[in-house]
Amino acid sequence: MDLLFTIFSFIFLISIIVGIHELGHFLTARFCNIHVLKFKIGFGKELFSYKDKKDCTYSFGILPLGGYVQMLGENNPVQEGSEGSFENKKSYLQASLGERAVVTVAGPIANFILAAFVYFYLALVGTTQLSSLIGEVIPESLSKEYGILVNDKIVQIDNEAVTVFNDINLILSKRVGDTGFIDIRYIREGQERTVLLPIDDWLSGNDQIAPSQALGLQPFLPPIVGKLQEDGPALKYGIKEGDLVQAINGQDISTWQELSRILSLLPNQLIEIKVLRGQESKVLMLESSSFTDEKGVQKGRIGILASNNFNNWPSDFVVEKKENFFPALLVGIEDTYRYTILIITSIGKMLSGSISADNLGGPIQISVLAGSAAKAGYVTFLSMVALLSINLGLLNLLPIPILDGGQLLMIAIEKVKGSPVSEIAIEYSMRIGLVLVVSLMIFAFANDIARLI
Repeated sequence: MDLLFTIFSFIFLISIIVGIHELGHFLTARFCNIHVLKFKIGFGKELFSYKDKKDCTYSFGILPLGGYVQMLGENNPVQEGSEGSFENKKSYLQASLGERAVVTVAGPIANFILAAFVYFYLALVGTTQLSSLIGEVIPESLSKEYGILVNDKIVQIDNEAVTVFNDINLILSKRVGDTGFIDIRYIREGQERTVLLPIDDWLSGNDQIAPSQALGLQPFLPPIVGKLQEDGPALKYGIKEGDLVQAINGQDISTWQELSRILSLLPNQLIEIKVLRGQESKVLMLESSSFTDEKGVQKGRIGILASNNFNNWPSDFVVEKKENFFPALLVGIEDTYRYTILIITSIGKMLSGSISADNLGGPIQISVLAGSAAKAGYVTFLSMVALLSINLGLLNLLPIPILDGGQLLMIAIEKVKGSPVSEIAIEYSMRIGLVLVVSLMIFAFANDIARLI
């Protein structure tokens, strides 16, 4: 069932971002009166197709990894005997250079508009996010070494304001591959402090790890019970969803990480658990179960998961973010710009060798992330749609033949030289572009396989 859900989520996500991209080309071509022969999402055998009154065929391919808009005169010479059906219809080659450029760039622009709309919508309806309060500092990490503690609240990194925990990851992502210092400002017991964390080619390898975690910082997760395992001790002995665990065997608990660590040290033991249920404190006795980790060590557990229902969380640990219409519109534009710059910077660092190309992900990684995002809720899934839409827009603007950027380059060359690019040059450039794109896909796919091994 999980596999089917992941596959469906992947198909749905890719169909959205590819469909919007091709819709940008399609609508702009129609606006410029260029005749469109086909609008297709996916490749391979067609699952269904439909032809409208304007002789345009709409179809969905069995392999949802791309799509295309086929315009009259665009790599599809009119077949002999069919010229009459296209009489008085404007072809791509008959369009002016300006019209062709607008049609070409409309796909990537549509992806940026989709991302901006998603971020606008999320800002308008409002989201609840983790605060920048630190819930755990990983032992032997940079943060631990330089004195950051649990309950410290991060307020600024590298002179950029931090309001939610996601800001920490976003700002730190810009420093991947860098050497120097990360300037962190935080509040401890009402006093503002500053620390400089030294980095050297930071995260330049292929570590698939969140920047905050690499630095040793974990968000503050209150010890509130979420889902309970059906055969777990917690359900058997009366613990309920929404219970706030206050103590284990008389030892006070303040974070989920602390709760998890203490329970892991108590396999197959009788445990006294104090919980807060509503306004009432309760003391329950239960016997823990156990499991063996990858190192062969036996650890305890009681069959509970952390709550991801922020409505049950104390207000100190979450931040409500909601804007009115026009401020939300501005947030949509700003967030799209921020993530676009981050991706461009990351691509630049990858090309320069500051970041390992092993971090490049392909369809398998995207499908796994799509499934996880869909399970996490619509906010996470929509955020992933926006981010991948920006990625697709930028990828298509690369000056590689067969991509939109390559087409724009050909149009620019034709404008400069005053005549069309020769068919031989176009043919060879397309072959080179195809080799580059296929090689990139194979490399990304190989990275996906390596992650699974």
